[in-house]
Amino acid sequence: MVQYVFTPWRDRGELLVVRRQFYPEHHQHRQHQGGQSQTRDDDDRKQGEKQKAVARVSMWMQRGGCPHMVESTALLTAAILSDDGNWGREDGGERDGSARASRGYAVRAAYSAAFSRFVTGLLDSHQDKQRKMSMYDVAKSVGLPATFVELRHQATHEQLPSLTRLRSAARKALDWIWGYYWAHLETEHGSGSGSGSGSLAKSLTGQGVGLGQCGLEENGSGAGGTIDKRGESGSNEEEREVRLLLGRYLDGEDEVKGEIGRYEEGLVLMVLDSVSGSTRDSWALRRAVALTREILELGGQPHRIEEGEWPEEGAAMDVESVRAELGRAWQQVKEVEQEEEEDVVENEEAVDVETAEDRPAWTLYEEEDWVPKPIGVV
Repeated sequence: MVQYVFTPWRDRGELLVVRRQFYPEHHQHRQHQGGQSQTRDDDDRKQGEKQKAVARVSMWMQRGGCPHMVESTALLTAAILSDDGNWGREDGGERDGSARASRGYAVRAAYSAAFSRFVTGLLDSHQDKQRKMSMYDVAKSVGLPATFVELRHQATHEQLPSLTRLRSAARKALDWIWGYYWAHLETEHGSGSGSGSGSLAKSLTGQGVGLGQCGLEENGSGAGGTIDKRGESGSNEEEREVRLLLGRYLDGEDEVKGEIGRYEEGLVLMVLDSVSGSTRDSWALRRAVALTREILELGGQPHRIEEGEWPEEGAAMDVESVRAELGRAWQQVKEVEQEEEEDVVENEEAVDVETAEDRPAWTLYEEEDWVPKPIGVV
């Protein structure tokens, strides 16, 4: 009999996107060259991605069935995001001093609550129901440092720990959760190590489809534009880069759109058509259709996606071909959604529905036929 596992996320790719947002330092992507301003922009982008991840996990918690490690990661990250550090450097009078003290106490409480919930929930889930063990013994069995148990005890029963100690403990806890839970996600599902990108990006880059197999002629003519011939090895390398970027975009990384725009329109459209044809995920297909429409509406200049510019009124655009391309893409999306609905209907029909005749009903007994029974006796 088939057993269904209900998860709060749509698919494994969505879970891996959240993991990448929580731990950007564990995912090796192309490094950008830049100065201090570029570094500041990267930090702001990472902060924004973490806030999105916290919000998404909060939604998963409302749905139910969210793993404790995912919830703990979100709580610890939220505590770190709330601790911006600026509140301790404000200048002012007595009122500002009281506000700083109150803010510092609130941040310590947020750290303590998140850390205590992480440790308590983890150890309780591994507690032996028949033979109770101490928290230190349970922590030793799962590989949790004893200092985590000590800090949890202090935060729960004693005075709140110092902010310096809580900050260090929160970051160590996130590192421990990565090694205990997040790093093994792809390995458990047969997709290699835990330091890669999303599932769709990995599956697409691992297909090994060359330019010739995707319908690109040797002279460089592609779908919707022309590509200069730069040698077979260079073209294959360029195609692999585009395929990886498109896979990351379809996994939910909107920030790679600017990198996609640096490649030729024909190559991008050709790879995008191949990518959209290799997945049956309706959400990914919708993103592929939206990106195709955006490239075509920009008049064959995908590098302007990042700048947000639009073509002039006289730009050369084949409106009919654009409409035909979008129509075919939307038809493919509708076919996928229709197949999913048919699968759901078939599964519902396969379930044995209890009929009204099978349900127990009230029966009227004659007074002389009815014999009372003590409570608890069948």
